[in-house]
Amino acid sequence: MERVGRRAARNVRRGGRRRPPPPPASARLRRRTACPRRKRAARTYNRGVRELLRELDELRRFAGCPASRPVAPPPGRTLAQVVGGRELRCGDGACWELVTPLEQVPQAQRIDGGALAAPLECETAPGRFVALDPSRALLLDVETGGFAGTPVFLIGVVALGRAPLCVEQWLARDYPEERALLRRLGEYVRCRPTWVTFNGKAFDAPFVLERATVHGVELCPPQQHVDLLHVARRRWRGVLRDFRLETLERHVLGQVRVGDVAGCEIPDLFHHFIRTGNAGPLKPVLEHNRLDLLASLGLLLRLARPRQRA
Repeated sequence: MERVGRRAARNVRRGGRRRPPPPPASARLRRRTACPRRKRAARTYNRGVRELLRELDELRRFAGCPASRPVAPPPGRTLAQVVGGRELRCGDGACWELVTPLEQVPQAQRIDGGALAAPLECETAPGRFVALDPSRALLLDVETGGFAGTPVFLIGVVALGRAPLCVEQWLARDYPEERALLRRLGEYVRCRPTWVTFNGKAFDAPFVLERATVHGVELCPPQQHVDLLHVARRRWRGVLRDFRLETLERHVLGQVRVGDVAGCEIPDLFHHFIRTGNAGPLKPVLEHNRLDLLASLGLLLRLARPRQRA
């Protein structure tokens, strides 16, 4: 009775009004979801789900399976609109090809292509010179998806014996196109058994040969391989603090890159292109590969000399 009396007294103090009944469950749910914190949590959850779906599509394409839904590039951001080029058929597959004459590249103005008209020789060891026939040689630089076992998605070459000199690049627009990419390289090196690379003995050559084995593509290893990194170390040991390509480019060739994309960011930019179809982020990747080839060509001309007749 005492408890009932207290309740009655409390109602009298409130003016005889009773506590309103609780709202229905649907109203409580709406009130909870209207909370800013819950809204942010919901947006974060939805964003995570979309990212997982993109990664799932990426894994499906990497395994050669069709994606759950096709990715359409944004308007005005296709490869043809952003970087130009054309589709190149390679056997039963295709890839994207870009050909850039050196005369159209501002960074190539100091390169004397006429020096490649005659046979060269390069000192690979103290007192040991290796003959280099430009008509049977090529410059090679590749870009990969990151760690070992990931696909090669971009191959850049310069045929040293061709006039005028051009940078040829072959790009995979999706993971399964890596096979066509390697097949195109295999056709290209048949008459060019000499490879000139920068750190290619440790990276480029083993990587493409391994990926060609994975895809069952015939790719002959080089009969002669001139690694400019090893030659530069012998020439400028004790003079330069390191032998990264950017360092050699700055101190030996007198060129500084401005706005170049970092090499560690290249795999993420390619995977972003695969997920979204937006070719915009690939433009600096292609430019980076092109600049690497031009820097290697400039180093070759500095390290090599016209072949001396015995």
